[in-house]
Amino acid sequence: MKIDVQQAAEFLKANDDYLILMHASPDGDTLGCGHALCGALQRMGKRARAVCPEEIPHKFDYLFSACEKQEFEHKNVVCVDVADTKLLGDMKEIGDTAELCIDHHETNTDYAKRTLLRGEYAAACELMYEVINALGVEFDKELANCIYTGTATDTGCFKFSNTTPQTHLIAAEMMKFGADYAMINYVNFDLKTQGRIKLEQEVLKNIRYFEGGRVALISVPLALVQSLDVDSDDVGALANIPRQIEGVDVGICVKEKKNGSFKASLRTSKLVNAAEVCLKFGGGGHARAGGCSFFNGAEDAEKRIVEASCEAVRAALGK
Repeated sequence: MKIDVQQAAEFLKANDDYLILMHASPDGDTLGCGHALCGALQRMGKRARAVCPEEIPHKFDYLFSACEKQEFEHKNVVCVDVADTKLLGDMKEIGDTAELCIDHHETNTDYAKRTLLRGEYAAACELMYEVINALGVEFDKELANCIYTGTATDTGCFKFSNTTPQTHLIAAEMMKFGADYAMINYVNFDLKTQGRIKLEQEVLKNIRYFEGGRVALISVPLALVQSLDVDSDDVGALANIPRQIEGVDVGICVKEKKNGSFKASLRTSKLVNAAEVCLKFGGGGHARAGGCSFFNGAEDAEKRIVEASCEAVRAALGK
């Protein structure tokens, strides 16, 4: 059932004992949403716990101060920035019982009993900002850090085409409440570990081009990742590299995961809708960024996603 911000706030006010789920391969938006909502509910005197099915990169440690650690038996599951429970990994079954989903993905599968969705928003944290205001919770520095993190990371530090005037206004509001924007921007967009530099060097040696250079592919074998001192965030950051190359309309990063699957991440120009390409393989996302998974080896994953991307480019060019 689709609901509005006020209805979401009314549900959150009327209930308690919340388990807030954030998606696997966590990014700043899901983590910002999860910790902001958890902190807001706790400030209302409720019990809440934010949980991620995979390890959270250390660079996001500053978000943890928004919440207190609480142990309790949850009664209500809330998913934030989660378009499909498949994105919850081992916690999928718990996600299937969700009472509420707060999201901004147009590809949301409407799995929750209540869905608050704004597909036009650049970040789910923009929507979470509205929810927290509707709850009547006053922002402080810790909550502001969470919301700023989501708006900044899902817009590439406000340079992606999904950025809107609203995005800037919310970010500015969080700065007024004390968000440490300089630190957040540095750790998310400038800071690189030595392991990540080595990883980029190795991956770039084997970049491949297709469709006259309009499609670029990089591959990230698990053995390479394990041989270097890198974490999941270092690997995830590679997805943006192919699209940074002049003339590339579809940048693809295929990385091998520990469970034997292969995650394809797409970044596209306005020529191609990334979500539409990924939907063909059970994935989704946004117009300029999407993802999907494959389970029959690296060669199969790369062949299928490249073919679909090239097809999308040709269709856009009328070929």
